[in-house]
Amino acid sequence: MHMVTGDQNVFITPAFEDYSYILFDLCDAMNLKVSEGCNIYPMNGSIGKNAIATIEDGNRVIVYDRELSPLVGYPGAMMIIGHELGHHFCHHISDGRGSQPDKELAADRFAGSAMRKAGFKLDDALAMLSVLDERPSKSHPARADRAVSITDGWNHPETGKECRP
Repeated sequence: MHMVTGDQNVFITPAFEDYSYILFDLCDAMNLKVSEGCNIYPMNGSIGKNAIATIEDGNRVIVYDRELSPLVGYPGAMMIIGHELGHHFCHHISDGRGSQPDKELAADRFAGSAMRKAGFKLDDALAMLSVLDERPSKSHPARADRAVSITDGWNHPETGKECRP
Protein backbone atom coordinates (compact mmCIF):
# COMPACT_ATOMS: atom_id res chain seq x y z
CA MET A 1 0.00 0.00 0.00
CA HIS A 2 1.21 3.50 -0.71
CA MET A 3 0.41 6.61 1.27
CA VAL A 4 1.40 10.23 0.85
CA THR A 5 3.27 11.91 3.70
CA GLY A 6 4.17 15.49 3.05
CA ASP A 7 5.44 15.58 -0.51
CA GLN A 8 6.51 11.96 -0.79
CA ASN A 9 4.83 8.66 -1.56
CA VAL A 10 5.68 5.99 1.04
CA PHE A 11 5.26 2.23 0.74
CA ILE A 12 3.70 0.73 3.89
CA THR A 13 3.15 -2.91 4.78
CA PRO A 14 1.18 -4.68 7.51
CA ALA A 15 3.12 -4.61 10.76
CA PHE A 16 4.98 -7.63 11.99
CA GLU A 17 3.28 -9.55 14.77
CA ASP A 18 5.26 -7.84 17.53
CA TYR A 19 3.89 -4.42 16.64
CA SER A 20 0.39 -5.79 16.16
CA TYR A 21 0.56 -7.35 19.61
CA ILE A 22 1.73 -4.04 21.09
CA LEU A 23 -1.36 -2.34 19.67
CA PHE A 24 -3.67 -5.09 20.90
CA ASP A 25 -2.07 -5.02 24.38
CA LEU A 26 -2.58 -1.26 24.58
CA CYS A 27 -6.20 -1.57 23.48
CA ASP A 28 -6.73 -4.19 26.19
CA ALA A 29 -5.02 -2.01 28.81
CA MET A 30 -7.32 0.90 27.96
CA ASN A 31 -10.32 -1.44 27.77
CA LEU A 32 -10.98 -0.53 24.12
CA LYS A 33 -12.89 -2.96 21.98
CA VAL A 34 -12.80 -3.01 18.19
CA SER A 35 -16.28 -1.48 18.09
CA GLU A 36 -15.18 1.26 20.52
CA GLY A 37 -12.22 2.60 18.61
CA CYS A 38 -9.59 -0.08 18.39
CA ASN A 39 -10.31 -1.02 14.78
CA ILE A 40 -6.89 0.21 13.68
CA TYR A 41 -4.46 -1.35 11.23
CA PRO A 42 -0.85 -1.38 12.44
CA MET A 43 1.53 -0.80 9.52
CA ASN A 44 5.28 -0.42 9.06
CA GLY A 45 6.95 2.03 6.72
CA SER A 46 10.13 4.02 6.33
CA ILE A 47 8.92 7.46 7.45
CA GLY A 48 12.05 9.10 8.82
CA LYS A 49 12.24 7.34 12.20
CA ASN A 50 8.76 8.48 13.07
CA ALA A 51 5.23 7.19 13.63
CA ILE A 52 1.89 8.61 12.54
CA ALA A 53 -1.80 8.06 13.05
CA THR A 54 -3.72 8.55 9.84
CA ILE A 55 -6.64 7.40 7.75
CA GLU A 56 -5.93 5.62 4.46
CA ASP A 57 -8.70 4.52 2.13
CA GLY A 58 -11.21 5.01 4.96
CA ASN A 59 -9.24 2.82 7.37
CA ARG A 60 -7.68 3.98 10.62
CA VAL A 61 -3.96 3.25 10.48
CA ILE A 62 -0.89 3.61 12.66
CA VAL A 63 2.36 3.62 10.70
CA TYR A 64 5.47 2.87 12.75
CA ASP A 65 9.00 3.12 11.39
CA ARG A 66 10.90 0.08 12.68
CA GLU A 67 14.11 2.15 12.73
CA LEU A 68 12.78 3.71 15.94
CA SER A 69 12.97 0.48 17.92
CA PRO A 70 16.76 0.31 18.34
CA LEU A 71 16.64 3.90 19.61
CA VAL A 72 13.82 3.50 22.15
CA GLY A 73 13.59 -0.23 22.91
CA TYR A 74 10.42 -2.24 23.37
CA PRO A 75 8.88 0.04 26.04
CA GLY A 76 9.58 3.10 23.89
CA ALA A 77 7.97 1.44 20.88
CA MET A 78 4.94 0.60 23.00
CA MET A 79 4.73 4.20 24.22
CA ILE A 80 4.99 5.60 20.68
CA ILE A 81 2.29 3.28 19.39
CA GLY A 82 0.19 4.20 22.45
CA HIS A 83 0.64 7.87 21.59
CA GLU A 84 -0.63 7.25 18.04
CA LEU A 85 -3.52 5.18 19.43
CA GLY A 86 -4.34 8.21 21.59
CA HIS A 87 -4.63 10.37 18.47
CA HIS A 88 -7.15 7.93 17.03
CA PHE A 89 -9.08 7.57 20.29
CA CYS A 90 -9.32 11.35 20.70
CA HIS A 91 -10.32 11.85 17.03
CA HIS A 92 -7.37 14.15 16.37
CA ILE A 93 -7.11 13.05 12.76
CA SER A 94 -10.65 13.88 11.71
CA ASP A 95 -11.39 17.02 13.71
CA GLY A 96 -9.89 20.42 13.07
CA ARG A 97 -10.45 21.68 16.60
CA GLY A 98 -7.75 22.58 19.07
CA SER A 99 -4.08 23.33 18.63
CA GLN A 100 -1.73 20.66 17.40
CA PRO A 101 0.56 20.92 20.47
CA ASP A 102 -2.48 20.35 22.72
CA LYS A 103 -3.37 17.25 20.71
CA GLU A 104 0.18 15.94 21.14
CA LEU A 105 0.00 16.43 24.90
CA ALA A 106 -3.40 14.69 25.07
CA ALA A 107 -1.99 11.73 23.11
CA ASP A 108 1.01 11.65 25.46
CA ARG A 109 -1.28 11.58 28.50
CA PHE A 110 -3.35 8.78 26.92
CA ALA A 111 -0.19 6.75 26.22
CA GLY A 112 1.21 7.33 29.72
CA SER A 113 -2.06 6.05 31.14
CA ALA A 114 -2.01 3.02 28.83
CA MET A 115 1.54 2.17 29.87
CA ARG A 116 0.59 2.29 33.55
CA LYS A 117 -2.49 0.14 32.96
CA ALA A 118 -0.37 -2.32 30.95
CA GLY A 119 1.92 -2.74 33.96
CA PHE A 120 4.93 -0.73 32.79
CA LYS A 121 7.06 1.53 34.99
CA LEU A 122 7.16 5.28 34.55
CA ASP A 123 10.74 5.05 33.23
CA ASP A 124 9.43 2.72 30.50
CA ALA A 125 6.78 5.28 29.54
CA LEU A 126 9.47 7.96 29.32
CA ALA A 127 11.79 5.79 27.19
CA MET A 128 10.72 7.46 23.96
CA LEU A 129 11.72 10.95 25.06
CA SER A 130 15.20 10.56 23.61
CA VAL A 131 13.84 10.80 20.05
CA LEU A 132 11.76 13.93 20.70
CA ASP A 133 12.88 17.48 20.02
CA GLU A 134 14.03 19.41 23.04
CA ARG A 135 12.50 22.62 21.70
CA PRO A 136 8.87 23.19 20.75
CA SER A 137 7.69 23.62 17.17
CA LYS A 138 4.42 24.82 15.66
CA SER A 139 3.10 21.26 15.77
CA HIS A 140 4.83 19.66 18.77
CA PRO A 141 5.52 20.76 22.35
CA ALA A 142 8.99 20.71 23.89
CA ARG A 143 10.33 17.44 25.26
CA ALA A 144 9.98 18.65 28.88
CA ASP A 145 6.29 19.47 28.39
CA ARG A 146 5.68 16.08 26.86
CA ALA A 147 7.40 14.39 29.80
CA VAL A 148 4.99 16.20 32.13
CA SER A 149 1.95 14.93 30.18
CA ILE A 150 3.25 11.37 30.03
CA THR A 151 3.97 11.43 33.76
CA ASP A 152 0.55 12.91 34.50
CA GLY A 153 -1.15 10.14 32.51
CA TRP A 154 0.94 7.49 34.25
CA ASN A 155 0.29 8.98 37.72
CA HIS A 156 -3.43 9.43 37.03
CA PRO A 157 -4.40 6.65 34.60
CA GLU A 158 -8.09 7.37 35.07
CA THR A 159 -7.58 10.62 33.10
CA GLY A 160 -6.10 8.98 30.00
CA LYS A 161 -9.36 8.91 28.05
CA GLU A 162 -10.26 12.54 28.78
CA CYS A 163 -8.46 13.76 25.63
CA ARG A 164 -7.37 16.99 27.26
CA PRO A 165 -3.88 18.50 27.11
